[in-house]
Amino acid sequence: MFSFLTRKDVRKILKRKDSDAGEKGRALEELRASLFNEFRSSEGAKRQQQRICGPITALSFNFLVAVGIIFMNKMVLQTVKFKFPILLTLIHYLVSWFLMAVLKAFSILPSSPSSKSTRMSTLFTLGFVMSLSTGFANVSLKYNSIGFYQMAKIAVTPSIVLAEFVLYRKKVSLSKVCPLSLVC
Repeated sequence: MFSFLTRKDVRKILKRKDSDAGEKGRALEELRASLFNEFRSSEGAKRQQQRICGPITALSFNFLVAVGIIFMNKMVLQTVKFKFPILLTLIHYLVSWFLMAVLKAFSILPSSPSSKSTRMSTLFTLGFVMSLSTGFANVSLKYNSIGFYQMAKIAVTPSIVLAEFVLYRKKVSLSKVCPLSLVC
């Protein structure tokens, strides 16, 4: 293998640029560029992620992690007697931020484009409300059983649909009402 790379004609191909390379050199450059683009661009990372992790794998992983986090939170709040559920939420967010930064650094997680149409104050408000939601969920988990906690979480979606119907007269299609009625 090494003797092949040290041959004079191979060294010339490896040294050439696109503009003065022969057919072999151009093919090598195109292969190098395609591999680089495949692993370094956000589109390439996204395609690679979609190939490796299909929707079923991603949904299964999300389900297992969500259930695992709920049981771990309950254990920390009840068995270990950790008395600060909001601080537990902060720890979750810090660990999530760190893991996302690591995934982004290794180009596993593609960068999302910045939104020019959404104001920063709106994004901050949304992030704050989402954080409060998770914090209050941990407070609920501290004082309630896992079963009641899960049932309360499941009942949120039908409650929102009902509130939208009552307050804004927003109609929901039959194909969406049937699964929601099963939840209730």
